[in-house]
Amino acid sequence: MKGFFKDFNLARGIILASIVGCLVLGFLCWQRKQEVADLNDNLASRVKPAVRDFVQAAHRHTALSQLLKGEGLRGEEDLTSYIRKVGAKDRVEIGELNMTNSEVPLTKGIVDKKYVIKPDNAQASFKRMTLVNFFYTLEDDSRRVKLTRVKMEVADQKGLKTHEVPKDDWKFDCELTSRQRKN
Repeated sequence: MKGFFKDFNLARGIILASIVGCLVLGFLCWQRKQEVADLNDNLASRVKPAVRDFVQAAHRHTALSQLLKGEGLRGEEDLTSYIRKVGAKDRVEIGELNMTNSEVPLTKGIVDKKYVIKPDNAQASFKRMTLVNFFYTLEDDSRRVKLTRVKMEVADQKGLKTHEVPKDDWKFDCELTSRQRKN
């Protein structure tokens, strides 16, 4: 060993440092390879099933959220407030409404709640598209309600001759029915 250091020069120093460096790097690479193998095992055994379960739960949440968003009448919400809310929406804007309600028992524990809807002002008239938007939105925003009767009449237009086409002004009244369990 004394002879090795006796003729020690820069080249031999570089060779010696390279051998020590290779041994250290080899050990560190072996450690990292073991960590990667452990992570791959965890990926296959724990992460993939967890991700699959998470994706399924996300799809179910999305479907339920869409169902709830589409349901304008939620939980214990009163039908009267639902109808008023629909009447105040954009492209509907029907104004104040006069509603009378009744309950018709069908079978044990099931009742039909019926609401007759009229404008608050008996002289009020509406464009046909406004009424159609109102009727459509009532049924579209909730699967629990159905329009069971709609009556539309041309608003009074005095001085209208028989050959003249009336303006697009209409009066309406309708009946909305919601079948529910009796409380």
